[in-house]
Amino acid sequence: MQPRTKLGLAVGAIGLVLNICVSAFFGFCGPVLSLVAGGVVGYLTAQQEKLPTKGAGARAGAVSGGIAGTLIIVGQVIGGIAALIYFQTSGTDLPFGQAPTTGTDPSLTALYYGSGFVTAFCFGLVGALLAAGTGAGAGYLGTPEQATSMPLAPME
Repeated sequence: MQPRTKLGLAVGAIGLVLNICVSAFFGFCGPVLSLVAGGVVGYLTAQQEKLPTKGAGARAGAVSGGIAGTLIIVGQVIGGIAALIYFQTSGTDLPFGQAPTTGTDPSLTALYYGSGFVTAFCFGLVGALLAAGTGAGAGYLGTPEQATSMPLAPME
């Protein structure tokens, strides 16, 4: 398995767990976590693989950032649904509207969770795109300049 895949999965797994906590409390902050994770994994990938060009470093960083971002989407959705479950079971007031109770029409409950899933998925998708983009940028910056060999001029 390539380092970009291994690192993407490792950082993505850490990001998944962290994003469950972050998105359960502040759902809109999940993409910030993805942004940081993408940058970290892109830089680590470029350092580990020692690629020949900055373009190759950017591609490797984008792949590893995309892998990490994809796993972080899962954390975003789990955290978002967990927050909805908390609001429904605890009876805590929502900033807008109200959570359905146990005696509520099942279609309203399905709408409550369905819209929460879609919202969390959209935030996660934005985060995944940010992770891939930041991973590409960090991979580009983390790839060292390769010295080009130039022929020596003859001495006169």
